[in-house]
Amino acid sequence: MSKRVRELLEAADPARGAQVGAGDVEALLLLARADITPHAAVVPARPRGSRLAVVGAACGAIVVVATAITVLQPTPGPPGSPAPSIVPDTTRVPADCLTPIADGLRATSYDGRTGRYEYLHMTGHSGYQIQMPGRPTGVATALFSHETSQWLAADGSGRMRVVRGAPTYPDEASRSFYAQHPDIGPKAGSETKDLRSGDFTVTVLPAANPAAMEQALYQPRENGPSQALVGVAGLNSQRVLDSAHRAAVLRFLAGTEGVTCRGEQTDPAGRSGIAVSAGGGRSPQPSPGDQGREYLLIDPQTGEVLASGVGDATAAGVVTWSTVYLERGHTDVLG
Repeated sequence: MSKRVRELLEAADPARGAQVGAGDVEALLLLARADITPHAAVVPARPRGSRLAVVGAACGAIVVVATAITVLQPTPGPPGSPAPSIVPDTTRVPADCLTPIADGLRATSYDGRTGRYEYLHMTGHSGYQIQMPGRPTGVATALFSHETSQWLAADGSGRMRVVRGAPTYPDEASRSFYAQHPDIGPKAGSETKDLRSGDFTVTVLPAANPAAMEQALYQPRENGPSQALVGVAGLNSQRVLDSAHRAAVLRFLAGTEGVTCRGEQTDPAGRSGIAVSAGGGRSPQPSPGDQGREYLLIDPQTGEVLASGVGDATAAGVVTWSTVYLERGHTDVLG
């Protein structure tokens, strides 16, 4: 990470200067499983933070010169709280459902196209939490939606834009805490950051074969197969994958022990896909109890990742899609 990006992250940190005492580590880890910080490539959040200026309406259709962008789902703005989906109990079915998709992969509008910038448009739901003073096990949580648009060139230059929705609170204690501390926590609004060359470290695309995908995305290996899904979601949050790389990702997942097919599902944008998942909590010293499952939703025609999320490990298979990938493409113009 460059010095400038670190400075941007530090300046945007809503908890900068807040005093945090000893807390309930298990509670923090449990809440963090639901994507407590945005994982989109935006300047302050999961290695991708926030960037915004004030934007009134949501992003509409993008029409630019020398652009090839696939609109995976038109949306009027950041969706509301993601509704949980019920996934069939197929936890023991291997992910061989992905092999036919890879074999018959259909091209997207951006396959074979080029442009200075890779463009990604995503929405998601994240959260912010801090321990409440004087309450060792009390954690104040704020939840919010975020919409991210990013234009990234190979040298790390480009533009990042994040539109964050108004925070909501899961309990009255959290609501009261943030009301009494208005300078702490996320704020609704929009921010845009223009990036110079070197400001952002662009993830290198692995070679378009399953072995290279495994080496790059299934790390740390000791975390178990859920780490493979986390790696694929992270790659899709930073790069636009062509057909060869999408096929390699599908074959990598299909050959990963512990990744299973979970039937057809619909994401918050109303798109149907094939769900695959893998159980969490398989590190060398896992926490006790149900560690849930990581999920990906795959377009059965193009092999694109439509959404990623987390859910429980029960037969009911309740899953919440925390990140939804709406648009991908190549362009020579910053939006």
